Amino acid sequence: MSGEYPALLRRRALAMLGLAERLLGEGEYDLAVLNAEYAAQLYVKQLLYRIGGEEYRGHNIRALLALLAGLLEDSGFRGQAEGIKRFTRSNRSLLAELEEGRVRAVYGVFEYTREQAARLVEAARKLVELLSSIEADIFG
Repeated sequence: MSGEYPALLRRRALAMLGLAERLLGEGEYDLAVLNAEYAAQLYVKQLLYRIGGEEYRGHNIRALLALLAGLLEDSGFRGQAEGIKRFTRSNRSLLAELEEGRVRAVYGVFEYTREQAARLVEAARKLVELLSSIEADIFG
């Protein structure tokens, strides 16, 4: 199962990102944000599993990224770890909004606007692109 589990999470993450982009185009902004958050979260978790061999629980994307950066450093991938740290620092508020999106999109008392949802979907897409690049560096 070692290769199957991260592949499953990666497929789900990419499908959710595609769905988030489609929902954004259809005007379903809350659901676009919800799927963008799940896409980002699952992509981080699949890479954590692939590198560390452990399943990680939790939903806080910034905390998961910190774990991933630490794991990369411990594994000798300092440049990749630094890339994650730079991304996290420069997108801290967007990542915090994205984390909140999972709950707010379902239970919140307001609806996301197109602009808000587009920013969060884009943040998730950029994160997935960064992680995909790191994954390619490490695993080919």
